[in-house]
Amino acid sequence: EGNSYLDELSGRPKEKESIWALLWGIPKVLKQNYGQVVVNFGEPIALNDVLAVNAPEWDGQPVPEDEKPAWLMKTVDTLAQNINVHVNAAADVNPINLLALALLSTPKHAMGEADLIAQIELSKKLLVEMPYSDRVTVTPHSPERIIAHAEEINVLTRTKHPLGDVLSVSGDTAVLLSYFRNNVIHLFTASSWVACCFQNNRRMSRGGLLRLGRGLYPFLQEELFLPWSEDEFAARIDQTIDVFVREGLLQHVGEDDGGMLARSTGQTDEVFRLRAIGHSLQQAFERYYIAISVLVKNGPGTLGAGELESLCQQAAQRLSLLYAPAAPEFFDKSLFRGFIQKMRELRLVWPDQNSKLLFDERLDAWAKDAKFILGRELRHTIERVSPEAAKPEVPPVV
Repeated sequence: EGNSYLDELSGRPKEKESIWALLWGIPKVLKQNYGQVVVNFGEPIALNDVLAVNAPEWDGQPVPEDEKPAWLMKTVDTLAQNINVHVNAAADVNPINLLALALLSTPKHAMGEADLIAQIELSKKLLVEMPYSDRVTVTPHSPERIIAHAEEINVLTRTKHPLGDVLSVSGDTAVLLSYFRNNVIHLFTASSWVACCFQNNRRMSRGGLLRLGRGLYPFLQEELFLPWSEDEFAARIDQTIDVFVREGLLQHVGEDDGGMLARSTGQTDEVFRLRAIGHSLQQAFERYYIAISVLVKNGPGTLGAGELESLCQQAAQRLSLLYAPAAPEFFDKSLFRGFIQKMRELRLVWPDQNSKLLFDERLDAWAKDAKFILGRELRHTIERVSPEAAKPEVPPVV
């Protein structure tokens, strides 16, 4: 299942599944220890309530196959959205989820044992002090027991060293671990957002964090099926700041704009932990900036939504090939499609009579906020790899 997941995210067509393929794979699966399974049940969805809101005119009679009532698509979309939101609200955070969050945040997917223990402790503290929902469950095991469990099932490799053991995952395992990380990153959205803002800024005001978070939230909500309003998300940002201050990751250094906050200078343990907690959302912000960069580079009225989606995927693939390996979902066209659709809903872009996307200075202002999240070098790199649409050849003058 893991390999199929990676292939599909990387753009390969979905292979047809069969009972024979399932039976053929059982012996291989049974040779490995995957740990203990946990099943959570989400909050039930009352279909009648969904229909009452979205299809009040429907009398309950079967709809002919050749008809598509106006309410049908909206009802299906609403139901699908609710299902995903409710699934997210019933997540189980297991030991491998927590390890994946920590280890995939480092360039070589490795941490010293003490650093890994501290990172797992921070993640568990955020889950406890800022609960996502009353249906989310978290492993009761200590960080030390989590590490021992991962070694038992051959997920972690321990390298002995006089200055402290190093724990790591192999390249193939690291890619598959992205599945486990992606299953829980929605639980850390607010904390990852705050941490990202301090990757390239030593100081930021609480008011600035809230303003930027509100502006970005609709896109995160679309991608991660988050349940909150903008005000509720802003409240979680406030809570996150308070937790980070108590943990010593941030300090109050002034009272301007709701309070000025600062992180430590240099490569301290606190900076390392902030970078690790922020990493899970970093590539989402990079994808957003790719879409903005491709749009701006080509200009208004040049690209249709489908063209923009394809060029964004090409830019993401090239960025990963030339600079830093990325998780397989980095190139996922459906994520670019969702971002473009949300921009249309917010009227940051809109189609002209030829279905080409138009935009104005509001998009430029939105793009300028990227400097608070992405470093200058990364922004310039994205701008360089962002492609232009192929222009029609001009026939020679005779």
